[in-house]
Amino acid sequence: MGLIAELDSGFAVLGEHQLFRGYSVLLCKEPATELHELSASMRETYLREMSQLAEAVARVVRPHKLNYECLGNVVHHLHFHVFPRQLSDPDPKSPVWGQIPSGDALAHWKVNRERDGVLACEIAGALREVRAGK
Repeated sequence: MGLIAELDSGFAVLGEHQLFRGYSVLLCKEPATELHELSASMRETYLREMSQLAEAVARVVRPHKLNYECLGNVVHHLHFHVFPRQLSDPDPKSPVWGQIPSGDALAHWKVNRERDGVLACEIAGALREVRAGK
């Protein structure tokens, strides 16, 4: 994953694959599995920063829709996925998880500094602006 920014509540990173261009994850700094396990102030900060990350992603990739997911069935640590969706997606009205290829087909979409470094920097810049109220 490519680091976008360290925030007060967590680390904003590019998702491990970029089939959905701009797919990002906010990894919580606190050791928690569930949102309700955070203190009220940390929960508010985390959710605000997740929303700020989503806004930054939207400013950069201009999606038709954003999908938000917080599952934790595989990785038992609090994290939110932000998936930008485009009308040009393989199946834009279906959940992302059924559209992600496997094996060699997925390898093509793995985060790559050469291809995705600029994207991470653009989202980081937009995130700074969002957090500054611009």
